[in-house]
Amino acid sequence: MKILKQDRVKNSVSIEIQVEYPEFKQAFEKAMAEAGRSLRLPGFRPGKVPKSIVEKSFDAKTIENHAAQDLISELYPQIIKETKIDPIDYPAVDIVTLEAEKPFVFKITVSVYPEVKLKKYKGLKATKKSIEVTEEEVTKVLGNLQDRFARLIDISDREVQKDDIIDFEILADINGEPIKRWPKKLQQLSIGPGMIHPDFDNQLIGLKIGENKEFKITFDANNPSPEIAGKEVNFKVKIEKIRAKEVLPLDDEFAKKISKYGTLAEFTAELKVSLEMEKKEDAEADLKNTLTEEAIKNAEIDVPDAMIKWESNIMLEELKTSLLRSNLTLDDYLKGIKKTEQEVREEFKNPSTVRAKGKIVLKKIAELEKIVVTPEDIETEIRLIAESEGKSADEYRASLGQNGVEYIEDYLLRRKALDFLVENAEIK
Repeated sequence: MKILKQDRVKNSVSIEIQVEYPEFKQAFEKAMAEAGRSLRLPGFRPGKVPKSIVEKSFDAKTIENHAAQDLISELYPQIIKETKIDPIDYPAVDIVTLEAEKPFVFKITVSVYPEVKLKKYKGLKATKKSIEVTEEEVTKVLGNLQDRFARLIDISDREVQKDDIIDFEILADINGEPIKRWPKKLQQLSIGPGMIHPDFDNQLIGLKIGENKEFKITFDANNPSPEIAGKEVNFKVKIEKIRAKEVLPLDDEFAKKISKYGTLAEFTAELKVSLEMEKKEDAEADLKNTLTEEAIKNAEIDVPDAMIKWESNIMLEELKTSLLRSNLTLDDYLKGIKKTEQEVREEFKNPSTVRAKGKIVLKKIAELEKIVVTPEDIETEIRLIAESEGKSADEYRASLGQNGVEYIEDYLLRRKALDFLVENAEIK
């Protein structure tokens, strides 16, 4: 194999390669033999069809093309090594010369890792968020816990009030056409949050059990349901049950009920520690994001489209995972927001570009500062991930494959570079 020419334009590299004919002929014979093994003819066992019959059974050009593709795939790792390129996408291949007794010449064009001009990245200035937990924050969490563990008690001697939970019958139509969005009976609707519409909740306040009411509500044009978006809906409602939340008092018994602690003081102290840890993690993540953004501002990068597309794919998978937690599919989400997947991908373009730039900058910092990831670093990370997933390190490592190990190595390198940014920043 001989490299005839190598050109780079921005983030695209074109390489012309020559292979002597005897080497190509070997690849051709191999492709012909594989074709023969797949040939099924009466009177011959699989793989035992004579070569002369195999050659007559297949078009020579087809075999040549298979041989060319197989040879290129076989040579590609060697090409990467010799040209010292860092591909980020699959290459495009063009056959230049494919003739008998002549050298086989082909050209590959591939997107490569971008060149980076990195300016200031040491001594970056940033302000770290406070991790102090205020009494108001503790009180708010305790109030939320009281609300979550509140008992529901039946109410029969008064009207519906804000924060009540009600069961009711409902009929809804638009110009006489029934709306199927709501069942005829709804249960446990909380009055106040405006789950159907804020005006809907207001219309029910003041009604007693057994009372009926008719009213109209015009829904916003941006409502996720096309059936009611921008339309006036007629409602007929009858109250069937009213329940109110009975909040437990904040005392030692409350602490025992919701935690392993025997007193409210112990539980509150632990809650404060937990909130501090959350704020600390949030402050550290915010600081790292800020420093990465500052480093990006000080860099000149032409991000390849392939990297932006890759990050967009990751963001789309993250969105699918998030929707799955709410028992929703991507199709459900797209219908709700009235957008196509392509439109969502287009919205991802800017954040995907920022994410790609961040990874590129951190990798460049690692290169400049000679930061490395050791085999011990990788093994430690594999062990930690395996433990979190309830697997043995050997089991998890086997499931990774080479690409998975390389992904972990790349991630650890960026993490070390990010730690270097923080350690060398001026932080208030």
